[in-house]
Amino acid sequence: MQQLDIKALKDKLLKFVRSEIFSYLFFGVCTTIINIVIFQLFYSVMGVPTLISNAIAWVFAVAFAYITNRIFVFHSKENSVQGILREVSAFVGARIFSLLFDEAIMWLMVDVMGYTAIEHFTADLLHMDVQDAKSLIAKVCANIVVMILNFLFSKLFIFKKK
Repeated sequence: MQQLDIKALKDKLLKFVRSEIFSYLFFGVCTTIINIVIFQLFYSVMGVPTLISNAIAWVFAVAFAYITNRIFVFHSKENSVQGILREVSAFVGARIFSLLFDEAIMWLMVDVMGYTAIEHFTADLLHMDVQDAKSLIAKVCANIVVMILNFLFSKLFIFKKK
């Protein structure tokens, strides 16, 4: 049996924490929290319809995501106005594509589908209305799909290494 190499394990852990994937996941979770909180604020607190609340949350999340992805995840070196505008337009364009998935999932899960046991369980657990629990579950599901799509777009097209 091999002896546990603490230094090698520490080195691997540090390498992972400094990796692009870890940074993307960390800031992706932060972006998701911003998206969900703003969505719930508009939908549950202010009574704004599902798709409008979702679009408002998307604007805040995309602004935060662009800044953090540019600086901390993909370490973009682009400094020219033209290059930054290309980056921003590609980033927002890709996010608009994933917004379509987000809106479709939210519409289907919140506005079309009936209640299920998970919504009742979540509502009881979090002491919230069943419709609010349903929207929260839908928002989390949509964000998982969107996060995967957005990583692929960012990695392959927007912040690709030259």
